Amino acid sequence: MGYVIRETDEYYPLSVLCQESGMEVEISHVPAEQMVKMWRMDDAGTGQMLACAALQIRDGVYVLGDLAVREDRRGEGLGKRMQQVVFDEARRRGVKEIWGSAKVPAYYYKLGWEQMDWGTSPDVAACCKKCPRRGDTCSPAVIKMTL
Repeated sequence: MGYVIRETDEYYPLSVLCQESGMEVEISHVPAEQMVKMWRMDDAGTGQMLACAALQIRDGVYVLGDLAVREDRRGEGLGKRMQQVVFDEARRRGVKEIWGSAKVPAYYYKLGWEQMDWGTSPDVAACCKKCPRRGDTCSPAVIKMTL
């Protein structure tokens, strides 16, 4: 079974998937003003959204934002594919590096991202509120990928 990736301007379904994935994203029909582009991946047969990703600008740098994959479809490489869509767009724009924020940074390190110092990096990460999955305050890692 295949999938289709398309650019979208409909933020609501992306915000729902991101929140269901444990991200501190407010469900909304209106994307944050730092949004540059958004994509969704749909199951080619059912049309059901499988994953989403966004390119944003935060604190003056380009950021891989709002990357989420449905929980029952993780481990299939869908997140890596969505990440590549964002990288391709960034390269078309002449961007040399993408920043990010990761609650589970080990996944990103395996894909070639490097951990950056929280205190000296651009303000691209958000501190989470009390995380229901972990039961304590979470401070995501700041990461960077050189394109």
